[in-house]
Amino acid sequence: TALIIMILLPLVGLGGYGLLGNPRALDPANTQPQPRMSADQIEGMVEKLAERLKQNPDDPNGWVMLARSYKMMGRYAESAEAYGHATAVVEKDAMLLADFAEMLAISGDGFKGKPTELINKALRLDPKNPKALAFAGTAEFEQKKFSQAAIYWEQLLALVPPESDLARSVSNSIAEAKSLASGKGSIMARAQ
Repeated sequence: TALIIMILLPLVGLGGYGLLGNPRALDPANTQPQPRMSADQIEGMVEKLAERLKQNPDDPNGWVMLARSYKMMGRYAESAEAYGHATAVVEKDAMLLADFAEMLAISGDGFKGKPTELINKALRLDPKNPKALAFAGTAEFEQKKFSQAAIYWEQLLALVPPESDLARSVSNSIAEAKSLASGKGSIMARAQ
């Protein structure tokens, strides 16, 4: 019985893979890396998308794609503008709200005003959204509300892997915020 199972099990597995899997993936010709696109090709595709959206502005998912593309290209003000055209989608998604807030903060005057409103909306939708918690702490820190910044960052710390670089960074931010809240902050932070 054991010998039959040892022979049949691989055959049944291969047969099942042949029916349900992707046998072409086993062909080495199909596993070769695809040629990478050049920066000019990517730029051209983004510009085509922008032109298409000018002709058909009622495509919120297209605007989100354009916003993300602009962000990756370092075109933050244009990214924020594109997110602004996608409010039908953005208003329902905590991560998109946080992304929109980030682009406004980078291209504007930090997290004051609209970016903070967007982060608060994101946290109402998803109180455990890591990006929104990080930015909420940053917004509070910018306003010198150090105790509240530490609270947001402590919530974030509970969500990240304990031994990660992100956990160490968040822990350092919490320590700095608590130190500033107690009046014992660093010289550099007090200069802000």
